Amino acid sequence: MTNTLGTPRPDCHPRRSRSAERRASLAELANRRGAGVTSPNGEETSFGAGRLANYHKSLPHDVLGRVHAPTYQAMVAALTSGDAGSLETLPVGGNRSKAGPFTDTNPEQYAEYPGGAPGYRKLTSPLTGLVYDTQGADAGALAIGPAPEIASPEFAAEMAELYAMALLRDNSFTDIAAGTGNAAGGITVQAVIDALGTVPFLNGSVTGKLSRAARRRYESRGTITDGSSVFRGSTPGSKHGHWLSQFMLSGNANDSPAGKFVNLNGANTLDNNAAPAFRGIFAEVGHNDGFVFFGTQIIDQRSIVARPGVDYMTNWAAWLDSQNGVDGNNFDIFLGRRRYLTTPRDIATYVHYDALYQAYLVACLLMANDGGSFPKDRGMPETRSSTRSAFASFGGPHILSLVTEVATRALKAVWRQKWMHHRRMRPEVAAALITLHAADPDLLGHGDVADRVGTLRGAIPASLLTAIAAHNLEQNGASRIKPKATLPTGFPSIQDSANYLLPMAFPEGSPTHPAYGAGHATVAGACVTMLKAFFEMFEADGVTERAWPWPVVMPTFTNGNQNEGGELVPVPNAAGYTVQGELDKLAMNIANARNMAGVHYYTDYYESLRLGERVAVSIIEEQLSLYDEPVSMSFTTFDGEPIRITSNGDSSRVIVDGSHAPDWYERYGS
Repeated sequence: MTNTLGTPRPDCHPRRSRSAERRASLAELANRRGAGVTSPNGEETSFGAGRLANYHKSLPHDVLGRVHAPTYQAMVAALTSGDAGSLETLPVGGNRSKAGPFTDTNPEQYAEYPGGAPGYRKLTSPLTGLVYDTQGADAGALAIGPAPEIASPEFAAEMAELYAMALLRDNSFTDIAAGTGNAAGGITVQAVIDALGTVPFLNGSVTGKLSRAARRRYESRGTITDGSSVFRGSTPGSKHGHWLSQFMLSGNANDSPAGKFVNLNGANTLDNNAAPAFRGIFAEVGHNDGFVFFGTQIIDQRSIVARPGVDYMTNWAAWLDSQNGVDGNNFDIFLGRRRYLTTPRDIATYVHYDALYQAYLVACLLMANDGGSFPKDRGMPETRSSTRSAFASFGGPHILSLVTEVATRALKAVWRQKWMHHRRMRPEVAAALITLHAADPDLLGHGDVADRVGTLRGAIPASLLTAIAAHNLEQNGASRIKPKATLPTGFPSIQDSANYLLPMAFPEGSPTHPAYGAGHATVAGACVTMLKAFFEMFEADGVTERAWPWPVVMPTFTNGNQNEGGELVPVPNAAGYTVQGELDKLAMNIANARNMAGVHYYTDYYESLRLGERVAVSIIEEQLSLYDEPVSMSFTTFDGEPIRITSNGDSSRVIVDGSHAPDWYERYGS
């Protein structure tokens, strides 16, 4: 006698066999993604044992900031061989002492700190790039091209931009766009903008040959013509409108006139004549209130921000301690109230403490809570079905898990690039090389380095460097972290008027891992790509980008709302805002906020964003190949090309601008 009306087909052994076939087919997909050939820029082996152009923060250095060469060699050998035991022997972190005797591998601390001498930082996940994965592209299958060389026009543009970001760190985004007000260092906002506009890589006047990767970045960056074009990204959406994405400002609305709580005899009572839009919310909230629903909880788009006017690592002792691994964390000073993100320092504080995928989780919740405004991609089965709704597949649980899970795959890919291949110096080191060159080119030790740093220094607008020196002088007068009264022989003498150290938003400066690529930017590319794939990006014609569905808002402050953290006001005559554009802008916001803190370069954002995009697409490609019915997702890549990931119920493929994807996966390695 049968005990069921039916069983799924296939089942038991046939199902197991079919599952094995499907899993094996994923290996064939992986073989179409290229070999991930990576070519560093060659500066690691060009400038002698000091490795002046490379990352070695937290390793021991001499008083001029030159790394202890045997330690650097040992670190690279351990990294590339995967020798965890050898890493444990490096004079880093817990292997260092605050007490003497002080040696080449245990240099002293040169600055005085509130509360006494701090401990030492460790290297951050140096072997993660060697980890294999079973979902999506392997970390070794995807590459990014060589980083710009020190003497290149592109590197000069990056450093000029970073100096400008530091000077404008406390100006509102709206004032920067308008070119109004005064920046730090005795210079006006407009003067900073004008200075950037003289940089060839930023005004379209570069002559001579550029590498293929540099040419892509040069052409997509756009030119600086006014305040609205500074600090922007490489995609059309990131260049349009207010600098901050609507996904970092807007909230969900619960303003239906029906079913509201009313006050009867002093008690909140539900009007049962109609169902409320969302039970349990007493207040009527709109999109301009900045509240995002998280189940029965609320996420407020206002943030804790750092106090304006406080920068770090502006004297040589504090800078050198940071390079030696002295832990400068937790010396931050915060503003006494939360507010909407308004200035570069505000968003720099956000990316100092965020949960890495946090902004994209909030964006996902914002969209998932309003399916009418943000429908799912029309290529999904449930979207086009008359009888099925999405949940376990292509619904909230599916996208919420993927937009977070893709972050760890993205980190593996970029950690391989930064630790195993490029080991690019952080901006704080490039600024120190410029400062040493200004003091005495011979301090750089290696003639070729001195010549190239001299070229770099000469290509940065003098007005920016003058303002940086003035700002650093002011910061050093008020800093809680000051040089010790007695410093050792050979300690460089840095004139106040030629102190071009990069003012840092974080007291510890950059993290203890190399600059290129960028973790935040790779995660941004991956998570935003997931959101673009799952939600519909186009109008009914399948070509026109879907318009932003709510009123466009921007933060503002008046005398009456300072304690409330400001308010969001509608942008008059707002046009051209799209869902996809604001997602692209969100990725730029988070990635470039790390630049605004002083810890990354523009190329870190550009290349890493596209690395994350490929990671996400590879995961979607594999997942769709495991469905038994046709599925597709369509959006526009960060390079502006139409991309479609499609499955016929057995296998899947990626089509970029009408062509199959192998070349696209390999495009960015050179």
